[in-house]
This record gives sequence, C-alpha cells and structure tokens, in this order.
Amino acid sequence: MSDKIIQTAINRYLKARHELIDLSQDYPERIGGNDNIIGRIGEFIALRFLEGRGQHARKHKSSANKGYDLYEGRRRTQVKVITEENEAGRTTRLPKQWHQFILIELGKKYKCIRIGMLTSAQHRRARSEDARLSSRPYAARTMLNENGLIGRYGDLASTKELDMLTS
Repeated sequence: MSDKIIQTAINRYLKARHELIDLSQDYPERIGGNDNIIGRIGEFIALRFLEGRGQHARKHKSSANKGYDLYEGRRRTQVKVITEENEAGRTTRLPKQWHQFILIELGKKYKCIRIGMLTSAQHRRARSEDARLSSRPYAARTMLNENGLIGRYGDLASTKELDMLTS
C-alpha cells in the first residue's frame, strides 16, 4: 500500500518538474537554467522581487556563469535559496563577483517566507565594523534574522512584498 502512495507522489513531482522544464523552453529569461529547479524558482522569485523595487534585472543566459545569476547593465545579482529541508540552514559560499545578493527562505510547502537583499557596499560596511566577517560568507538562514548580516546591514522584504510575490 505505501509503495502506491509513494509512486503517486513521485509521479506528481515528476509531472510538475516536467512542466517547469517545458515552461523554461518558452520563457528561458524567466525560468530557464540548469538542473537545479529550486535555484530556478529562486531566480524567478528574485526577478519579481527586483521588479517590484523598480529594477529590470535579467537572467544570465549561461548556467555556467560564475558569480551572479541576474544582471542589469553592470549590476550583478547573486541569488541563493534555503528551503525548510535544509537542516544546516546554509548553502554555498558567496562568489566574489556580485553587486547585490538576494537570499530567499522557502518554508513549509516551499512558501516564500523571507527575502533579504544585501549590496556589496553594505557588505563592505559590515566587514569594516566586524573584522570577523568573511569576504565570502556562506549563505545562511541566520543572515535574515534581525541581527543577521542582511537583517542588520541589508534590507528585508516587507510582508506586502512577500504577499505580492506569492500571488
């Protein structure tokens, strides 16, 4: 009995994954990318977040690009996503080549619950105030806390912004 339930859930997941991959063929500038579907979703959320703030970022065409995921002119944006299943609460180190960093936390049922943005200038200021901070920190859920790197030096999305992104 449990095998049938598991197989049904797998089939639904694969169908949804296939649908996103198909959409990426029609809208590569919005949802295209590599095999990391959560990363693609994060970049889509980040695009909408930046558009809501008056920016006109675009996805980088190459998935092999190092250092940033989105760009607008010379402004490069690095996007990282942390899901509730990530028990450690952190992902990879930030690369060197970014002007702004967007961290997205997806909670239960992968609902976007927090988004924060940190500019490279804000990061430099943080490092000048606290020499223990790394020039290439690991993207971590704690950055979005009130006293975290983004919570203290960057900008956290408002409830209204989060609601607009998920509707």
